[in-house]
Amino acid sequence: MQRLFGKALAAALVLGLVVAAGAGAASLITGADVQNGTLTGKDIKQGSVKFSDLSDKAKGKLAVPGPAGPAGPTGQQGPAGGPGEPGSADRFAEFHADGTLSDDVHKNVAQDQVSHDADTGIYCFTFPEDGGTPLAGAANGVIGDVFATLQIEEQGGITGCPADATLRVVTYDLSEGAPADRIFRIILEDG
Repeated sequence: MQRLFGKALAAALVLGLVVAAGAGAASLITGADVQNGTLTGKDIKQGSVKFSDLSDKAKGKLAVPGPAGPAGPTGQQGPAGGPGEPGSADRFAEFHADGTLSDDVHKNVAQDQVSHDADTGIYCFTFPEDGGTPLAGAANGVIGDVFATLQIEEQGGITGCPADATLRVVTYDLSEGAPADRIFRIILEDG
């Protein structure tokens, strides 16, 4: 019996020491016991520090983007697009200051459809009966301070033009403050 009592007493002592050591260790080490700068990332359990645990200064530093990295490689050329829709302009043209039609910028407008008196800034257009008179359009100066106006009158009778002219363009040189012969473009829509 004495032997059994001795074993029980030894077991109780060991158990007591283990419990006391665990409780003592938990209460013995505090933040005050750790020297500043000695803990590292290895000492902190992964996922135990949350964003809300950080100081405002640390949160601010995380919000600042880092420097841009080097440019990546050029991507591959994409496939070619399909054909575009045909342009909607029924007629367009570019005219030189003397009223001559530009050789390479025109569609459905002919030289014999325009008349011009030099040094007036007025260009009059007469369209054949079968071609129809354009019903809408726009004119613009091409270079410098040039402003162009467009007037369309289906019945003709436009001031400063032949009686059968149905369209007039006037080019103004804003730097001179008056109509002047200048290069211009027109774009027209038929009815």
